[in-house]
Order: sequence, then structure tokens, then C-alpha cells
Amino acid sequence: MGIRRGTSPAENYDSHSILCHCLSPMSHASHQRLSAPLIIARVFFVLLCLALAGLMVFHQQVPDLLGLGLVVDNLAPWAGLGIPVLLVIALVVRGRASFIGLLVPVVVWSVLFGSSFIPHAKYAPQASLEVATQNVHESAGLQAARELAASGAQVITLQEIGQGQEEQISQELSQTHPYRYMVSTVGVWSAYPLKNAQPLDLGLGWNRALRVDVSTEHGDVRLYAVHAASARPTGHHERDAMLASLANYVQADDSAKIIAAGDFNATSTDRHFAPVLDALDEAAYSDWGLAMTWPRSPFPVLGIDHMMLRGVASADLKRLPIGDSDHYALQATIDLDNAQ
Repeated sequence: MGIRRGTSPAENYDSHSILCHCLSPMSHASHQRLSAPLIIARVFFVLLCLALAGLMVFHQQVPDLLGLGLVVDNLAPWAGLGIPVLLVIALVVRGRASFIGLLVPVVVWSVLFGSSFIPHAKYAPQASLEVATQNVHESAGLQAARELAASGAQVITLQEIGQGQEEQISQELSQTHPYRYMVSTVGVWSAYPLKNAQPLDLGLGWNRALRVDVSTEHGDVRLYAVHAASARPTGHHERDAMLASLANYVQADDSAKIIAAGDFNATSTDRHFAPVLDALDEAAYSDWGLAMTWPRSPFPVLGIDHMMLRGVASADLKRLPIGDSDHYALQATIDLDNAQ
């Protein structure tokens, strides 16, 4: 092939190379052809994404065999940790379908749990009540009562109070919280008068909860102080019965303002906590993330302590490292003039 006049040998060579490359069996199109293992890897990856999303949406339908349902329910928000792992895999297998598939669990987690990670706006209400709760783990009652009183809590409810600590706590709070009512290991100390006190066994067979009216200058507030039975994969029937009984009590309660506080031994994603959520609203956390309260060390994993409301609103909810318990305390500023 001759060289055209006015065309340099280099230009002629480049044109010849491009033509040969296009006609070659090793063309650009062949480089784009996907191998069977890569196709299988991408399909499997998309299925993984859909499985993670499905687990988050339908975790309460997972059979509770050998406690699996309990574990999956209460760890549901932590399923989001699978998303960064899937992102790494997506970067390996590549492909548009892989990244579209990854969007599914991202969107699902954002819809189900994302809003709970954003701080709830706090404000100073005109009529308020400061309520605090903590499971003091038997030995930390006195220190917890002292610190919660110092934090400004006007009503303090403690669970798992150790033997002999009721009098110690009452003496410590005698000047600031002279009104008290205690049932078994659950107690309430209040700066306001208490009335209509009633022990509740909630189906347990012995009293592990109570109900009392707190008489504030803005009207009475019905308070349920609760310590639900323990929940383990090997058995949680007593806890389930207590939560269902509490929901029934609240649904039948005609009080205008209700607060239920304590250690429920269930997170808000637990299927057996659902009846309580149907009867009451959960106070929104005023900091980033979920209000994980247990265990304190090495880091909290589960939010099993709650402040539940009806007929009132939460102006602020904070988590406090009070005392020497293995639970964080919760303290809420309750807006008595507004309902959620």
C-alpha cells in the first residue's frame, strides 16, 4: 500500500493500525464480554443485597426457633453494618446492576432506622416535668439517686434496687424528693405528691411494676414504672407476657397524661414490644444515633430502657452515664401542654 501524497508515514501507520485493530479477533467488544464466573458473582451479589433488605423489612417474621427471632429482632438496626461490607464487594465485582442492587438495602435501612439516628429537636416547654429512669443493677441505687437528683430530675424511677437500699435512697432524697412508692425492686421518688399507687405483676405472678399518679401544678400525670422479666434466646415468655399485659393496662387507662418508664428488656424493634408501641409513643432521643442503654461496657448494643408517652410530648431525651450500673440512665423533659 502506497503512501498518499500529503500524508506522513506516521499518520498512515496509525490509520493502518486502527483498521487492523478493528478487524482483529481481540477487538474492544471482545474485551467487554463478561465471563461466566463474573456474571454469577454479580447475580449472587444482587441476591445478597435483596436478602439483607428483606431481613430488615421482615425480621419480625423470622421464626423464633432457638431464640433466633429474639436475636434478629433486637439486632435489626445493626443489620446496616452489612452495607459497608456489600460496598466493598460491589467495588470488586463492579457493574451497574451491582451498585443498583446495593441501593436497595441502603434505602430500606434509611427508611426504617435512618430518622432515628438524627437528633430530635429539643426545646424548653412552658409546663414541664423532668423524669429519669435507670436499672441500678442492685448495688448502684444510692449513687444513681443522688446523681439523677442533681441532674434536675423531679421524678426518679429505679429498677433492680438492692436489698436495704430503699431507706438509704429515701434518706438521701428526703429534702428534694420526699414522696416515694416502692414495689419489690421497683421504686419511684418524686418532688411532687404521689397518689393512687398500685402494684402491678403484669402476669408475672409477683409484683415487678407499679402505677402511680404524680400530682404536678399542671395536673396529674399517670406513671407506670416497669422492670420487665429478662429475655434470653433460651426463654422470654415471661417478658412477652408482661409487655402484653402492660399494653392492655395502658389501652384501658383513661388518664389524659401517661408516662411509662423503665427497663423493658426489649428494643423498639422487638416483635413483642409492638403492643406497647401501639399504645404509647416513644420519647425521641435528642442526640445522634440510637439511645442504646445496655451494656455500658465495652459499648452499648441494645436500647432496652425506654421512656414511653401518651397525651404528653418529649421536649428532650438524654442518655446519662449515671452511677455504677451496667445500664445508662434516661432523663426526659416532658412537655405537659402538648401531646405527641
